[in-house]
Amino acid sequence: MPEIPGIHHVTAFCDDPQENYDFFTNVLGMRFVKRTVRFDVPEKIYHLYYGDEEGTPGTIVTYFPMTNMPMEEGMVGKGMMRSVGLTIPEGSVDYWTNRFEEHDVEFMIDERFDETAIEFTDPDGLPFELVTGDSDIEPWTDGNDVPAEHGIRGMFNTTLHSNDPAGTMDVLETMGWDRIGEATHPQAGDRIRYEAPGDAPCATTVDVLIRPNAPQGRMGIGTYLHVAYRVANGWEQDEVSDTLRENGYITTSTKDRDYFNSRYITEPGGAIFEYATDGPGFDIDQDPAEYGEELKVPDWLEVDVDRIEEMLPPLETT
Repeated sequence: MPEIPGIHHVTAFCDDPQENYDFFTNVLGMRFVKRTVRFDVPEKIYHLYYGDEEGTPGTIVTYFPMTNMPMEEGMVGKGMMRSVGLTIPEGSVDYWTNRFEEHDVEFMIDERFDETAIEFTDPDGLPFELVTGDSDIEPWTDGNDVPAEHGIRGMFNTTLHSNDPAGTMDVLETMGWDRIGEATHPQAGDRIRYEAPGDAPCATTVDVLIRPNAPQGRMGIGTYLHVAYRVANGWEQDEVSDTLRENGYITTSTKDRDYFNSRYITEPGGAIFEYATDGPGFDIDQDPAEYGEELKVPDWLEVDVDRIEEMLPPLETT
């Protein structure tokens, strides 16, 4: 099977797009890469992308703001993604804890796998972590006040709170990922760490969280929808899909997401896994210098873009 060298992106649900934008750009200092729409409900729901300067796979966090759609508050728990780690350099923990205090962001600090993790949530209560580690990603510094030496350098990992840890680990091993360690916490449960093959610049680890007595998760605002893994192109995506099917996992047909193509499975532990191509990329409809400045929609919606924009909630990005 072709190599799956890391995580491509993660997607979550939020409520207010302005609050979400302000947090990720003004507090975390990430770049606003793309403002588009959820293709199946384009008149009501944005699809917002944050990442590094180029929107490199492995740096991308995306949201569906559900302000215009009836959706209850979710609950993070078993059977879904638990959290996403964003990479910060060694020596940046004090900077970020001070910054969080200045912005009234509550946090906790944990030590595991020889890393420091600053645990916090976004404005809708979705768990994130800033994790000390190595990355070849350059931080985004244009238009925010986070110094380059402390800036976020893409994703570090995702944590999956599995209903079926053995099943989740079987999928990761079918994908060619290696089990490299375990960590035990008396309150937080056991973590089994997997690492991707190859030398991707970031986002190469997944933790499987084992907490049998924890409550079941409920999808809604403040929860993750899926984690996407990288495949180089459509041919490799087909090969990955064939291998998953040969091992008993049902994959969807290919979905055109304009900036990448996707296939999906629901893994045995309950999380949705996506397999997304590295291209075409975010520059197919916008110069990188202008990322995020205006609403972009796929060609088949271009004729309605003015009407769609009028129906979406307000979002000030300047």
